[in-house]
Amino acid sequence: MSTPTIAGELAPAKRAADLQLSRRATVAVWVIGAIVVVLCFLHFGLSGHAFVGAFFAVVLVYLAAFDFEHRLIPNRAVLPASAIVLTAQIALYPSHAVEWLAAAVFTAGFFFVTLLISPTGLGMGDVKLAFLLGAALGTNVVGALLVGTVAAAVFGGVLILRGGAQARKTAIAFGPFLALGGIVALLLS
Repeated sequence: MSTPTIAGELAPAKRAADLQLSRRATVAVWVIGAIVVVLCFLHFGLSGHAFVGAFFAVVLVYLAAFDFEHRLIPNRAVLPASAIVLTAQIALYPSHAVEWLAAAVFTAGFFFVTLLISPTGLGMGDVKLAFLLGAALGTNVVGALLVGTVAAAVFGGVLILRGGAQARKTAIAFGPFLALGGIVALLLS
């Protein structure tokens, strides 16, 4: 079992499990979460797709806030959410079961291979988040990854412009950018 890294320092697994969002982040999750729920129901109408989309989007908002604050994507949220979303997608759209499963497995697999090649670039939380994105978005996960990667690159570019060459060594959480891509892809689907 690996020991999670929190803000650059090794933390025992028990401490990682005990982490909570700050009050400010919790308020942001509630506000942004409410906005994405409304957007899902406006976009999809009163449907099963809207309920799954709203759940998925709220989980992404929470995971983004948690990763931004603690540099960690908690298993206690991403694993159950992945199971719930994948199960709901297959129940609602059984004819797309192969698409949901394949997108989840291949997206997580791609991230896992990337993690093996460059362990400092990604964490296992990003791999699990990729699985969730694939399970929720199916083939639209490609757009989510594109939006998230471009957003992270732009953010990184701004950091370098502001901080110079030294900023290239600054580690940033990738989860919030993947979450942004996931919400954009969901709402554009």
